Amino acid sequence: MKTLFHSHGLNTEHPSVVMAQQNFNAPNPVLPEMLSALNPDVEIFTSVDHFEEEDIFMHKNIIFETIKHFKNVEGYITDQIFTDNHHHIDAMFVNELSKLIGDKHFIIGPSFSKIPYFRQSQILNELIEYDVSGVMFDIRDIDFNNYSELQPLAKIKIHAKKRIEIIPVVSSEEKRDELIKSIPFDMVYIHP
Repeated sequence: MKTLFHSHGLNTEHPSVVMAQQNFNAPNPVLPEMLSALNPDVEIFTSVDHFEEEDIFMHKNIIFETIKHFKNVEGYITDQIFTDNHHHIDAMFVNELSKLIGDKHFIIGPSFSKIPYFRQSQILNELIEYDVSGVMFDIRDIDFNNYSELQPLAKIKIHAKKRIEIIPVVSSEEKRDELIKSIPFDMVYIHP
C-alpha cells in the first residue's frame, strides 16, 4: 500500500508526497523542483488548484500553465472541475486537462466526496472515460466505527473495481491503519 503525505515544505522523509498549500491551492512554484533536486527518490504529486481566481476563463488558463510549469512530478491533482454545486463535471475542461497531462497521473482531489451520493457512480464513469487515474475521497471527519458513514466510500470502491484508484483522505497514520482494517486500499492520502 502506498501512502501519500501532504507537504508544503522541503523537509520530508516520506517517499511519496502531495505538494500543496494547506487549503489545497497549488504549492509555491519552486518547491516541487527543489524537492526533486534535493531528493530524487521522492515521488511528487502536486495540486494545480487556484481557488482565489474567480474568472472562469482565467482560472482554466492558470491551471493549464501550472501543469506546464510543474514538469518533474508524477501527477497532478485538481478539485476545480465540478459545476452545478458538484452535480456535474466540466467535460471539455477535463478533456483538455487529460490531453495536457498525458501519461502522468491525473487525480481528482478530495472535493469528489462532496458530489451528491446519487451522482458519484455516474461522475466516476465519466472521469474514467477521460483517463483520470484516481479520485480522492475525504473521510477525515467521519467515525470509522460507524459503518454507515463508511458506506459511500465502500460503494464507490466497489463500483470503481480496478478501473480507477479510489484514494481515501485521512488525517493521520493511525486513521489510515484503522481504515485499512475495515476496507483495504492500494493508496491513502494523509492530510492533517
